Amino acid sequence: MPIEKISTVTLRQKVYTQLRAKILGAELLPGEIINLRSLAEKFGVSLLPVREAVWQLAAENILVVESNKRIQVNHLTSDAFQEVLDLRLLLESEAVDKACQKRPAKAVAKVERILEAMHKHLGRNHKAYIRTNDQFHQTIYAYAASPLLLDLIQRLLARVNPYIYLYAVHDCDLTSAMQCHEEMLAGFADGDSSRAIAALQNDLKDAGAAILERLKTQVQPPAAGSASHHRSRGGRS
Repeated sequence: MPIEKISTVTLRQKVYTQLRAKILGAELLPGEIINLRSLAEKFGVSLLPVREAVWQLAAENILVVESNKRIQVNHLTSDAFQEVLDLRLLLESEAVDKACQKRPAKAVAKVERILEAMHKHLGRNHKAYIRTNDQFHQTIYAYAASPLLLDLIQRLLARVNPYIYLYAVHDCDLTSAMQCHEEMLAGFADGDSSRAIAALQNDLKDAGAAILERLKTQVQPPAAGSASHHRSRGGRS
């Protein structure tokens, strides 16, 4: 009975999930170098599951493994970002449509609590806002009851969420974004998929426009943890 093999696969998946979550939460930013041994120590595992998780993320274009074996979080060009945005609009609209049709009544209160947390983090803790923003969307999408759809959305988000932290959250007035979330919740609560989808698309397009403007100027994201990064952001994160 291949117990060891099953255990290894499970461990690799856990590392993969946690590493992707760090990228989704903007704890790892575009261009940031990843050290396998350091990750293995932090996760408390051997190098093998970390290496396998990294290769899986590289296959999804979330990480880049260079010829010199250096590993870093992938940069996106403006064209690549636009492609991801177009796919997000399609897939996330589908998820919202299904969720509005299938959601139980108790789901509304759960999403309302997440939105309240977003309000608390707004303008105070950017990374916490990113996490709760992601939680808001993912909680709604989960009610679509479509695991493959959700996995595809997560893969796309891992490629763009760091840019939302770098450019949209810091540089934009998020009042409009919060209004979109409130409207999206209202549509979700009423089972009105058209209303919820319209709010979702306005939210994605507004943030996308701000990020694309920065990417088209070919401004490279600052290295995470650099002194210039913290000074330019007023030390808030």
